[in-house]
Amino acid sequence: MKLNRLLITGMASMFLAYPVFASGYMIPEQGARAMGMGNAFSAIADDASANWFNPAGLSFQDNNASLSSTLVYPLNDFESAGKTYSAKKGLHVVPQAYVRYGNENSKFSYGFGMNSPFGLSTDWSNSGAPFAQISAGSDSVTFSEIQAVHLNPNIAYRVNDNFSVAGGLSYYNAFKVHLNGQSLKIGGSGDGFGGNVAALYKTDAFSVGLSYRSSVKVDITGTAVGGPALALLGLEGIGANTKTSVTFPDLFTAAITYHVDNDVSVSLQFDRINWKTFDQIVLQYDPSTLNIATGSSSTIPEGWKATTAVRLGAEWSYDEVSRARVGYTYDPTPTNSADFSPRLPGNDRQLITFGYGSEFADNLSFDLAYAYVWLTDRTAVAPTKAAYHGVYKSTVHLLAGGVSYRF
Repeated sequence: MKLNRLLITGMASMFLAYPVFASGYMIPEQGARAMGMGNAFSAIADDASANWFNPAGLSFQDNNASLSSTLVYPLNDFESAGKTYSAKKGLHVVPQAYVRYGNENSKFSYGFGMNSPFGLSTDWSNSGAPFAQISAGSDSVTFSEIQAVHLNPNIAYRVNDNFSVAGGLSYYNAFKVHLNGQSLKIGGSGDGFGGNVAALYKTDAFSVGLSYRSSVKVDITGTAVGGPALALLGLEGIGANTKTSVTFPDLFTAAITYHVDNDVSVSLQFDRINWKTFDQIVLQYDPSTLNIATGSSSTIPEGWKATTAVRLGAEWSYDEVSRARVGYTYDPTPTNSADFSPRLPGNDRQLITFGYGSEFADNLSFDLAYAYVWLTDRTAVAPTKAAYHGVYKSTVHLLAGGVSYRF
């Protein structure tokens, strides 16, 4: 039984573990206020979440800190031969923490962000889907998970009253990974470094933001253990150390915000995600009995394409302490039909978002946001593997909340 394809797909999917989104394996929802505006926030960036959306915005705000969390509730169904199979329903928590600090007499501002821009999970284990059965062998897909953290210190420099630039360091740590099928159970972890630069130009009438985050190579070490589908070969429970790497894509963002008046702002943003960096996966296996099936190394092309997400958002300050928000996003998938897998059954997605913010006191505020995501149904046919043939349907509900404190 050949397991090369399964191992490659499995290890790659350590960073593809949330099939409910179309933007590859990236989670754009990294702040409650921004989410309420469809994440069209890079030309605003006037609170501590600027550390992620546009660190140059740190120059145009007072010292503040924020804590927020996004709850993600995906619904994934697979239809084949007149039957419907559902992945396990579960609530995923995506936390964020940001801080901005600077002396009012200095042109420099400092920030730090901690968030989770990659992650979530999918569980087909008890769905009854054909691809989750032992009969699917090396093509089987059951449980996938990744928990990862991103640490991002930034420095911003205010050139003048209207213009600022910034730079930062990105560190990604994928600390908990599980990839299971009926042939193999895979666990691993890894980390990597990158950087980011940004610029922001602001006037009373409009603002323009640019942001770039570099690609990041994440080296992964893990263990592959034979599953029940290998029992007849005597390989169930046999393990082998495995090494590979995945390159997170570079991200370029361009945004503009127009202030209609003192109370209403409208933002347009484009995110260009270079998924071409996810071109192929190369795996290496340490010597073990499992090598009878896996060999010493394997390579497979992925052939993802770069995508551009379009975001539109608006914010209305309808009284002295309250704000209402609305947003829309179109986000195409980078995947191709030949390498399609139930680990990532997403397709082109659209979002509508709603948000609300209010101030408790002069230095304390809170934000709430809701997003509904619907994905175009995806029909898998040849050249996709036969076990995966069928129709995949997905919708997602997201709820975010956060508090900000100015000091």
